[in-house]
Amino acid sequence: MKPEPGVLQTCLFFRGKSVEELDVLLETMRYSVRDFRKSEMIISEGETADRLGIVLSGVVEVHKIHPGGGGITIARLEKGQTFGEAVLFRRENLYPATIISAGRSTVMFIGKQELLRLFAADTDMLARYMENLSERLVMVNRKLETLSAGSLRRRVVHDLLRQADFQGADTIKLPFSRKEWAEHLNAARPSLSREMGLLRDNGWISFKGNTVTLLDRKKLEELYEDK
Repeated sequence: MKPEPGVLQTCLFFRGKSVEELDVLLETMRYSVRDFRKSEMIISEGETADRLGIVLSGVVEVHKIHPGGGGITIARLEKGQTFGEAVLFRRENLYPATIISAGRSTVMFIGKQELLRLFAADTDMLARYMENLSERLVMVNRKLETLSAGSLRRRVVHDLLRQADFQGADTIKLPFSRKEWAEHLNAARPSLSREMGLLRDNGWISFKGNTVTLLDRKKLEELYEDK
C-alpha cells in the first residue's frame, strides 16, 4: 500500500517536500505499511529498534508496563508523528516501552539502512530527522517537569497554567481525556477528579468536559509556587 503524499507532508521528517517530490521519493524508497486493529501491539518493550515508524492514520499509544501489572501511557501519537527515532541508532537499540494501536491505525515503517541511504542522498531529510529528535527531547523534558512539580495539586496546576500559556487563553481545551491526563500525571483518576473538584469549589477554575477556564490565575500561580 502506497502512503498518500499529503499525509506524509504532516510528518516533520518530510516537511518542505512537495507532493510531486514525495511521489518520486516513494517510487524509489524501501518501506512497508501495516494496518493495526484496536489494542493490537505494534512494538513490544525490549524488541530491537531497527526501523522508524510513522503514523499514517489513527492513534497509537506508548505504554510503560509495570512488572507487577498495570502501567501508564507515556505518549499518544497521531497522524504524522513518529516512533523509534530516539533509539534507532543507539548501541543498545531496544524499545524501552510498548506501542499499541489505540483504535484502527495505519503505520509506515522505514528500515534503519534505508534511512541511512536517504540521509546520504538528502541532507535536508537528515536535518528534519535531527529536528524531530529535538522535538521529542523537549516533550520528555516537559513530562519530567510536570512529574517533578511535587504534589498532585501542583502537577495539575502546572499543566493547566502551561496549557493556558500554550493556547494563549484562560479558557483552554485539554488535549487528552481525563484518563490519559491522570496517567500523564502518574495519578489515579479519582484523585485527579478530586483535585479538579477542589479547584472548582474554591472558585479558582470552572470546567465542563475537556474545557477548563482559569478563573483566578493569580491564585493558581500562588498554588504552584507554594512549595
